[in-house]
Amino acid sequence: MNWQLLKKLSDTPGLPGTEDKIREILHKELAGLTDEITIDPMGNLIAHIPGDGPKLMLDAHMDEVGFMVRHIDKAGFLRVIALGGIDPRVFYAQRVVIWGKEPVIGVVGAVPPHLTRGDKSSRNEAVPIEECFIDTGLSAEKVVELIKIGDIITFDRDCIETEESFIGKAFDDRVGVFMLIEGAKSAIEQGCDLYLVGTVQEEGGLRGAAPAAFGIDPALALSLEGTVANDIPGAPEHKQFAIQGNGPEIRLSDGAFIADRKWSFFILDIAEKANIPCQLMVKRVGGTNAARIQTSRAGVKATSLALPVRYLHSPQGVIRKSDIEAGVKLTAAVIAQAKDFTA
Repeated sequence: MNWQLLKKLSDTPGLPGTEDKIREILHKELAGLTDEITIDPMGNLIAHIPGDGPKLMLDAHMDEVGFMVRHIDKAGFLRVIALGGIDPRVFYAQRVVIWGKEPVIGVVGAVPPHLTRGDKSSRNEAVPIEECFIDTGLSAEKVVELIKIGDIITFDRDCIETEESFIGKAFDDRVGVFMLIEGAKSAIEQGCDLYLVGTVQEEGGLRGAAPAAFGIDPALALSLEGTVANDIPGAPEHKQFAIQGNGPEIRLSDGAFIADRKWSFFILDIAEKANIPCQLMVKRVGGTNAARIQTSRAGVKATSLALPVRYLHSPQGVIRKSDIEAGVKLTAAVIAQAKDFTA
């Protein structure tokens, strides 16, 4: 596994509508596999590797959750909006990076609880994101010199490697991008007409995938994702969803779609025959690009392959190396064996 690539993908900023730096990395990594790489009007990167067999679209979204500057006051404090679903409980007092003319470090602030008035019980409530502010420690003049309305903001976290895991930001969906790259590179053969797609604006409402799928018109689609691993203390067993250490989840349903069962169980069969750990998942929460790809044109047989990430959409998540390795192996196996799928 090219773990340095995963670290680079995690550390590099890329929010909905500003995926440029991730797209550059993806283009560089896929250029050795094909010279048919295009960027569509939405900003999706589409790499085509011609081959015999069904037209297969592998999708991984390039964006991450984060923030955008919406106001700069006279003292130089910033107000922001969230891009993507972020729990306000993980925002206050965090260190962030504002990607202005140059990277600027800031700290998220709010009125201290002991200075608030009214019901004392409200002091324990999370301050809404739009009521917090970001303090750069710079003069107002310097702030407006470096930062403008619309600049993006990410959590200030470097990806670190431990013996068994990685801890870092943006694993949703940089682990999917990693599976896309490493799976395509490690496939021993190609049993499909393959399209590798880095999509935009998933965190902004699954916006990029549908136009990409409309242009490609695939027969089969697989969205590669990072998903919630709720296998933590206090979570009831039946609400834990994907379990770390058990490999990627093959999703049959979520809050946005119902997968093609035959295609999903075909992938499960591939995993079982190759002794690749995986887990079948049924839930009614969340959603992936598979929901938009599935309803493109006359319809696409689609499902999702997702790696369990603890503390998703927070300043830092935790993901197991063994799950990533299993996800890459299964992605490569699907590329190789897609020709054997019968609708």
